[in-house]
Amino acid sequence: MAFSASTKEGFGIINHRWQLVLIRVVASIVNLAAFFIIVGIPLFIAIMVAGIELATANAGQFLESLREAFTGGYVWIAALVLASILLYAFFAAFVWMYVLSGSMGIIARTLENRKETFRLKVFYLEAKKHFTPLANFYLLLGLFICAAFIVLGVAVGGAVYISDTLKEASSFLGLMLEVFLNMFIVLAGLFAVYGSMTLGAYGAGIVVMDGERAWPAIKKAARFLSDHPRGFWGYSALLTAYGIATFLLFVIGYPFKLIPIIGIVIILPYQIASYAIGRYLGLSLVGSAFSYYFRNTRTCIPAEAPGQGQAPEGPAPTAQEGPQGPLQTPPPAGV
Repeated sequence: MAFSASTKEGFGIINHRWQLVLIRVVASIVNLAAFFIIVGIPLFIAIMVAGIELATANAGQFLESLREAFTGGYVWIAALVLASILLYAFFAAFVWMYVLSGSMGIIARTLENRKETFRLKVFYLEAKKHFTPLANFYLLLGLFICAAFIVLGVAVGGAVYISDTLKEASSFLGLMLEVFLNMFIVLAGLFAVYGSMTLGAYGAGIVVMDGERAWPAIKKAARFLSDHPRGFWGYSALLTAYGIATFLLFVIGYPFKLIPIIGIVIILPYQIASYAIGRYLGLSLVGSAFSYYFRNTRTCIPAEAPGQGQAPEGPAPTAQEGPQGPLQTPPPAGV
């Protein structure tokens, strides 16, 4: 199956399951409200107790006042702020993973049966089913990505050191190596970003649709992309288009922030709409990757007509019975 057809099917799935976009928007509102409750309220109380002036001229002075409070004996403020930030990070990560697990489960179910209606109960069941496997998968994938970027950073540092050494001996060789190094950094960085995101999309599909664990899913996704390189290039093109669309939404909405009063009234509904569009595009990317993997790994074998390569129904004749011949009259009783 071509990736363009999978892209069309991926967008069609999200159009059919538009409730997933609404759930993502509601989850973001919940996380925003949780930030003000979990982080904002303890921070406000701690600042009031420490006597920090909130109406300072700028953020720099506020941070300086906060630092002075920390170093002035209010160590518990730092502990309170740190604990609230960690608690919020765990809460936000849980909500994000829960919603993502349910959304991916619904997308996979829709690929198998488009006629099934959307129900919140099914969404909760899918989220509960895939939450732990997907969390383990993304945790392992994140460790691999960190290791890859550490190796890339060490390689770049070594290349920079060699380039500086060659510049002292020969400016031409140093310049050529610097140009090559810059190209290598850009290409390696792009490959690392696109590769990790593509591997994450297809690996998550394998976890959800095939029920694989984290490490087998990563190996299976890498093998699938090696056998189907169009899946990598097609998804990379979609990621690029998604980045461009997100940037355009930001550029279009930025001038409204410069308008004193009316801009605030306009920018709020625009930000909600642009956020919903971004979640719609993000889910469509997931649907496209799932569709490409699903259509290229599930084969539908047509039923053969009777008499064409199929054995006739009924028990097969044994060696003693032999083939069925013409009807014979039984021998007389006296023989």
